Amino acid sequence: MKRNKKHLIAVSMKPSLPCIPLSLAIIFAMPLPLLAQNAVDPEPASNSTRKPRTTILEEVIVSATKRDADLRDIPLSIDAFTGESLRDIGAANIESIARFSPGVSVSPGLDPEAAQVIIRGVSTDTFFTFFTRTFGMFYEDVSMVNPSILGPQPNIDPYDMKTVEILKGPQGTLFGGSALAGAIRYVPNKPDFEEAYGQLAAATTEHARSDGMSHRYDVMANVPLGEKFAARVVASKTARPGYIKDLRSGRDDINSSQSEQVRGLLSWRATESFTLNYSGIRRETHQDDGAFANTIGEPTHSQRFFPDELDSRTDIHTLTADWSFNSFDVVAIAANMTKDYPQRLDYSQFFGTATLGVGTYGDTFINSDQPSAELRIVSNEPTESNWWILNDWSYVAGLFYIYSDQFLALNIGTELTGDLLRLRGNVEAEEYATFVDVTRGLGEHWELGLGGRFFRQSTDADIETTLLPVAELPLIGEIGSNLPPLLGSLGGLTQGSLGRDVGRVAETVFNPKLTLKWAHSDSLSIFASAVKGFRYAGANQNPTRDPKVPLFFKSDNIWNYELGMRTEWFEGAVQFDVTAFYLEWTDMQVQQREYTGAFAYTTNVGGAENTGVEFGLNTLLPGGFAIKLNGSYVDAHTTTFFDDFQGPAEAGTELPGSPPVSGSIMVAWLGNLGPAEIVSTVNYTYQNRNYNNLAQTYEHPPMKLLGASINFRFPELWGEPSINLVGNNLTNEFEPGVVFDTPNTGGLLTIYNPPRSVSLGIEFNLH
Repeated sequence: MKRNKKHLIAVSMKPSLPCIPLSLAIIFAMPLPLLAQNAVDPEPASNSTRKPRTTILEEVIVSATKRDADLRDIPLSIDAFTGESLRDIGAANIESIARFSPGVSVSPGLDPEAAQVIIRGVSTDTFFTFFTRTFGMFYEDVSMVNPSILGPQPNIDPYDMKTVEILKGPQGTLFGGSALAGAIRYVPNKPDFEEAYGQLAAATTEHARSDGMSHRYDVMANVPLGEKFAARVVASKTARPGYIKDLRSGRDDINSSQSEQVRGLLSWRATESFTLNYSGIRRETHQDDGAFANTIGEPTHSQRFFPDELDSRTDIHTLTADWSFNSFDVVAIAANMTKDYPQRLDYSQFFGTATLGVGTYGDTFINSDQPSAELRIVSNEPTESNWWILNDWSYVAGLFYIYSDQFLALNIGTELTGDLLRLRGNVEAEEYATFVDVTRGLGEHWELGLGGRFFRQSTDADIETTLLPVAELPLIGEIGSNLPPLLGSLGGLTQGSLGRDVGRVAETVFNPKLTLKWAHSDSLSIFASAVKGFRYAGANQNPTRDPKVPLFFKSDNIWNYELGMRTEWFEGAVQFDVTAFYLEWTDMQVQQREYTGAFAYTTNVGGAENTGVEFGLNTLLPGGFAIKLNGSYVDAHTTTFFDDFQGPAEAGTELPGSPPVSGSIMVAWLGNLGPAEIVSTVNYTYQNRNYNNLAQTYEHPPMKLLGASINFRFPELWGEPSINLVGNNLTNEFEPGVVFDTPNTGGLLTIYNPPRSVSLGIEFNLH
């Protein structure tokens, strides 16, 4: 991706609002591409070393199979987006990226690090799952998901990423228990040894339903350090206003948030055959209050006694050594990830004390330390042997190890008494694995792929609940009728342990993989696959000592069967792909609530079947226009009866958060207008209705999102400045993305999809 060689070190500049509102400015700008009938594909300016933007049909190289390959040559379902294309359309988080991947939907979370990604309908709840997820998230080859106590799930900013890859279907062979239904991989641009360059950018955004503006600042610098060293530093900072009104305190926009992300990469080419790379990333977020509303139709909250203060920090450090030999490479990876996730959440609405005028809180602190290591060998060319059975194989094989030390602290109390209840949990998870993935050509047109991962996974838990001393609890009689029996009897108890759970669960698992591909030519191929995925077992918290809550939940697994076709027409000007799939999900991990309704736990129950079809159409048109169209149909339902804590779910119940029909279309135009190179897009995303949980207590209405962007770049001017105008959700569709029932109070909590936003940005590039 030569865009990264933009030779940039830019000047600082604060953008100011134009004299007309941004929402009007983008409406004026949208028709511009349609008026420029004489536009042609842009050519690089004579004094610019930056290559022109490529078309949306450009070749995309991905490393999802742990070796670089053309996306269209891999017999699996993968969508990949370059960092540059995401920046052009203003996609800065997983919520805005995933809507362009058919069969993938995202439910908003309570804070920026809690979005729920649903791939091919594999979901049992739309709300933030406290323990494990059905999808994996990776920073290159490092899993960002903990095996048991989840903690923050970094919503990585894709600025200056090489690619963001969405892998659909189980990825158990190469990525283990962290990718049951699929995985999302962020692949950063590596340091460039050829020249120094950098970039500085800034943007301001107008948001519907918010009084304030958001601001964003980005910087990137690439510096060669002699012939053997090169460094790359990337940083982003964002501050965004909220849109929830707290009726009790009178505060507006309470869910405002800030995030900071810094990446540093250093490469050392010690010899022609040995390279050592370091990569580090830190992401920090802060949200002034949670995104919960307790109404449908208006983003307001009337029963909040304490702000839902939400902070997170994730650090990942990776050291990669790469030895290159004639026919294969040896790659060794050592990584460590640490997470901190302090929170204060208002529990008044869960326990029912809000109706009595008493505030109840829960202070939570989660941290984890997660080292991992991988050693693999990757073929550069097919094997050669006199034995036919050993000849002409391409392969990846390796060993993997991960250890996750996770700690959870929870204090529950009221504003009248202070802390009442304390939980402390230590959970340790460990995995040893060996994996192999091989392919072989069978004649001129066929290719066979075989793979497997054999691993041993264990989880150790030590969780204790302690009652703290309380002199008296005012209004104990009234509150006792609303609180569970445990808290209702606090007045007569003294300090002491309410119980301690210590245990271990371990499993030995094999995940097989089989693929078969027939390639008639570079323009037509058909593939079939059968792959098994697995998700870690884990440990539950149980602060209220509910006897029905188990200490451990077991693993679950999915068999995924696919049949797909990839085609190209008119010398690559048209690409059409279609994939049909069938998923069989057994021993589902389902999130439940104990008797207070305030605390989640996970149990295994029943199974599900998901059947569907996905398609994608990419077309280049005359005059610099291009169209990207995709869509999916998913039928995801349970196969056995389940008595969910929110109500019964019969066999055949539609899985939550899974719209049966979804899709998107993007029309792009690339051309010149005077001295400016222009890239402009109009996009529309549709998501059919879906349900909030297995009991189907709320039906989310269809979501229709309209977006547009236009980028003007002036390669002849100093700094090659670019001006960007980006609008998302231009029709201001404002519907609940998540609706969560509170059984004890008969109320509900709602998280809305973000309202309309319109951004104006500017960037300078120098070398």
